[in-house]
Amino acid sequence: MFKRKWSALPADVKFPSNLKGLGYFINKDSEVRSIENEDNYFKFFINRNLRVCERQRFAMNHEIHKRLNDLGLCKLSLPLPASDGTPPLASVPIFASASIREKSRVVIIFGETHQDLGVLAHRVIGGNGGIDKGSLVSVVKALLQQQCSSMDPTPPGIILANMGELIWWPEGERTLSKSAFDATPMRSAAHIGNYIDAKVNRVPGNESPVAHVKYIFETVVSTLVDSNAGLDIIGLGDGADVVESYWNCSATWDRVGSRINCFASVGGQFPAWEVKCDGLQDFLQDRTRAYVPSDEPLGSVLSGPSGNPLTSTFTRLGCPVFSAGEPQHVETLFIASHLTVLDWLQEVADISASGKTYKNPMFVSIYSDGPDEDNWGNLGVEEMGCADGREETGADVSPPVTITRDDALRMDSTAEIAQK
Repeated sequence: MFKRKWSALPADVKFPSNLKGLGYFINKDSEVRSIENEDNYFKFFINRNLRVCERQRFAMNHEIHKRLNDLGLCKLSLPLPASDGTPPLASVPIFASASIREKSRVVIIFGETHQDLGVLAHRVIGGNGGIDKGSLVSVVKALLQQQCSSMDPTPPGIILANMGELIWWPEGERTLSKSAFDATPMRSAAHIGNYIDAKVNRVPGNESPVAHVKYIFETVVSTLVDSNAGLDIIGLGDGADVVESYWNCSATWDRVGSRINCFASVGGQFPAWEVKCDGLQDFLQDRTRAYVPSDEPLGSVLSGPSGNPLTSTFTRLGCPVFSAGEPQHVETLFIASHLTVLDWLQEVADISASGKTYKNPMFVSIYSDGPDEDNWGNLGVEEMGCADGREETGADVSPPVTITRDDALRMDSTAEIAQK
């Protein structure tokens, strides 16, 4: 009988832990380029074994965190330290503004559940666009140019939740995403993978994305944010779905809903028929906007809260739906649309600060993916906005936004938005 020793197994692949050691540098445009040939971007697919590729990219996020720190964000560990100041052994990092307690408005961003902290799209970070564009660095810079409201000229506070890095890696004393955890060293290249032990590799109170969202709203906000400050929430991809699922309970909504100014769902797919909480239904209709993949220009109205049956894009989200200006990849939606999303957040904050109650305008749209010209006359105009017979007393409601038939025909079934 043969016995194979551990030493006989092929060794796990190793790479340097910095860009220079990997053969790359960051140019003046914040793009990762090859030292050997400056025309070449970061090359991820260096091997047919995907784990080898992941191992190479394992230490790529250090530069992002450094830049966020330079913008005034501090890295905090969850669970928050106990009253005696003792930090927990296993912890999840997040970023928050250093002066967050002084802010009258705080923007909380929940990213996708498979992305590292601060990352939007590695395809952009390591390629055309660079580190700032492919991460939340660009978003934080834009937020720092805003003001809390028309009554408070200081920039809003910022919290960057960590929806992806929830697996504790004891050897590295840090949490990782699932793909990064799979890229940590193994005993040999022949091992099938790294085993996740719930007792060893999970962080108390932040064991899953849902638990992390709950901890942010019920512990982090109550501890770090002023009780009178309003909250603007941005959810990216499936992170937006997790946030809505947490809110989708009357007891939870009664506890946290009154503090939320507005919600931007960027790439979320939480269906309207799954919403069981009445308070959340009204909130989605009045103070939520969804931005989805589309070939239409950024900001084009695709649907009102009741959905649009004339498009193949899923629009039954319970809120007005807009084009994010990106036709395909969910992870790049916020890169394309973040300035438009942040402008809407600012609009809501300014109206609320003036003493008025913000409500989405009523959207009337005949947008379609592209029916035959002869069928346009049979489409009709479907009212898909927030006006459903409810009273609008005290609300600041804009005039209806519509797309005319002539506009649609002239643009070859491409909707052009006109404000009446």
